[in-house]
Amino acid sequence: MAKTVTVFGATGTSGGGAARKLAAAGWTVRGITRDTAGDKARAAAEQGITLFAADLDDRASIRKAIEGADAVYFAGPSLLNRWDIGQAVQGINAVDAAIEVGMPHFVYQSALTGDARGYLSVGSKRAIEERIAETELPVTILQPAWFMDNFLNYFPINEQDGKLVIAMAIPVDKVNGLISAEDIGNAAAAVITNPHTYIGRTIDLTADIGSPADMARIIGEEVGKDAVAVEVPLEAIAQHWPEGYDLYKWLSTRPTQDDPGSLTALIGKPLDFRHWVRLKLAPGLREKFGVAA
Repeated sequence: MAKTVTVFGATGTSGGGAARKLAAAGWTVRGITRDTAGDKARAAAEQGITLFAADLDDRASIRKAIEGADAVYFAGPSLLNRWDIGQAVQGINAVDAAIEVGMPHFVYQSALTGDARGYLSVGSKRAIEERIAETELPVTILQPAWFMDNFLNYFPINEQDGKLVIAMAIPVDKVNGLISAEDIGNAAAAVITNPHTYIGRTIDLTADIGSPADMARIIGEEVGKDAVAVEVPLEAIAQHWPEGYDLYKWLSTRPTQDDPGSLTALIGKPLDFRHWVRLKLAPGLREKFGVAA
C-alpha cells in the first residue's frame, strides 16, 4: 500500500513542486491549499494529488489534515497571504499539531535564514525553526535559496530602450543562492522517502549562485536579446511596500555562504539557472517580445 504524505501549500510554487514529485514517486498525496477549485488546484488534481482545505490558524483543522499520514511536508503561507507574525503562528500551529498526533516525520521547508530575526518571511521561518528546536518531533529542515520560479510569478521582465530589464531591490552585483521549484520537489521526495537518513538534519538547498547582473546576462543570452539588471532603490520599497524594507535590506547585505554541495549530495546534479531559463523562462519571453527561436 502506498504511503501517505500531507503537503501544505500544494498549489504554490515550492509546495507544488514537492507535491508533484512525491505523487510521481508513488506517494498518496493529500494536498492542503486555501483554494481547492482554482486552475492550480485542477492542475494538481490531474497529477494525482487529492486536495483539501485546512485552516492554519486552527490546530484542530491541521490535525484533521495530517492524521493517519506517514509524513508531513510543510511549505508555509506565501507573502501574499500572511505577513511575518502570521506565518510564524501558522507554522508553529502545524508543528504542535504534528506533535499531538505523533507524526513520524515532519519536513519543514524553511529558507536560508542565517541571522534573520524580525524580517518579513525569513524572520518568521527562523521563529518556526526555533520552536522545532524546543521539541522532540522527528524533523528534517530544508532551507531553499531564492526561487528561480519567482521570475514566472513575482518579477515580471519588461522591455525598455530595446533591452530586457531585470529589476530587483538588491545591488546588481550581490550574489545569492538560487533553486528551482522542481529541485525543491526532488529534495522533498528524497528526504521523505528515506526518513531515517535525514531526520534531525538541516539541509541547504542551493542549486546555483548568481547576482542580478549574472541572471540578466544569462536571460539575455538564452532569449537572444540584450538584458540589463537594474537596482530598485530601497527607498522605493519603503514607500510602496514598507513591510518588505527590512527583508530587502537584509538580502542586500547578508553574507553569501550558499553552497550547491548539499543539494548535489541529496539529489544529484540540480538544474542550474541557465538551464532553468532555457526550459521555463526563455520560450515565454521570446513569444512576448517577438524574438525568433
